[in-house]
Amino acid sequence: MPLLYGCVAYNSSVLADHADVVGNFESATQQVLDRTDSTKESKHTFNVKQYKYLVLTKDGLIYLAIADQDYPLRICFAFLEKVCERFQSGALSQRALTAKPYELRRDFSPVLSSLMVQYNRTAEVDSMAHLHSEVDQVKGVMSQNISKVLERGENLSRLEERTAQLDVNASQFRRTGSELRRKMWWQNQKVKVVLACSVLVSLTVIILIICWQKEVFKKKQ
Repeated sequence: MPLLYGCVAYNSSVLADHADVVGNFESATQQVLDRTDSTKESKHTFNVKQYKYLVLTKDGLIYLAIADQDYPLRICFAFLEKVCERFQSGALSQRALTAKPYELRRDFSPVLSSLMVQYNRTAEVDSMAHLHSEVDQVKGVMSQNISKVLERGENLSRLEERTAQLDVNASQFRRTGSELRRKMWWQNQKVKVVLACSVLVSLTVIILIICWQKEVFKKKQ
């Protein structure tokens, strides 16, 4: 149930594409592009026989993928979002406005090929999505705790207890990624950096709050 084809287009002109299998993708893609309004940001799908066509429009450009009907919809749109991110990160997004059809093939088709290989490993993609979700949850807990400190003016001992608990939560989270460490070592390092930065920011904010509270107390005396 793989991704079969991906492309980036401006208006109805394909700028770069890649196909993992032989097929009449260009003709079918052109029909979908002719029906797509690139001036409105949207996500939509078309089902044609055994395939589904998924379209993401953003910043005047169209990102399109063709996949088997069984390919997970969420992963396919995650693929298109990543294609969009990579395409917009360089100078190609500006060149796209004046480029001729297929002019950017040499520059971006290898990127499409690499991303298709990555996102055709659906089990690994789902696992990484789960890890990133847990990172977001930990960051959310930290933000909530900081807000509660600001609202209630908790004492130092209570703050130390909460900081210790956050450290425990971060350690538990790091252990959950051990099963994927050999396959996705670099991704896990990024997750650890995010956690470390979040804990550092949390501690910094907490210390500043404590210092601020002490200053106010001295002034009242």
